[in-house]
Amino acid sequence: MKNKFTPQDIKSIVQVGSGIGRIKEVLKDAKLPAPAFSTDGMFTVVFHRIEVESSGKGSGKGSWKSSWKSSWKGSVDNWAAYKEKIIEVSPIKLGKSALKILEMVYENQTVTMLEMAKKIGITELGIAKNIKTLRDNNILERRDSERSGYWKIIIPEDIDE
Repeated sequence: MKNKFTPQDIKSIVQVGSGIGRIKEVLKDAKLPAPAFSTDGMFTVVFHRIEVESSGKGSGKGSWKSSWKSSWKGSVDNWAAYKEKIIEVSPIKLGKSALKILEMVYENQTVTMLEMAKKIGITELGIAKNIKTLRDNNILERRDSERSGYWKIIIPEDIDE
């Protein structure tokens, strides 16, 4: 008896088999190093980190996070000025905890709710309630995924110093 594949089966097989090519193409288009593929007992893909020039702060080694963080802030490097602008254009009165959350996001877009709770000194539930209010009022949003994404302050879009 022969195995019979439906057109949907064949389409699925083709899609599964095209992943490596798509990975290589995306990395090449982004001018990133090609991944290493290994089949020693288990199929493994190794992505290589890239070096980013340091901004002169810290250990001297740059990282994609520091580069990414500084690029999204635009021309504002001063939290106080940024905070004043947010308060000015905010549709709601922002409390101390909400402002501390925004400051932590300003400093580190990948900060976790647990880290926020520990630093601010309130419960994770308190952080979650503040974040819900900030999200509901279009002040803060989560980009990509809840687990591995990042926070973005979405107002004001453009801040003039």
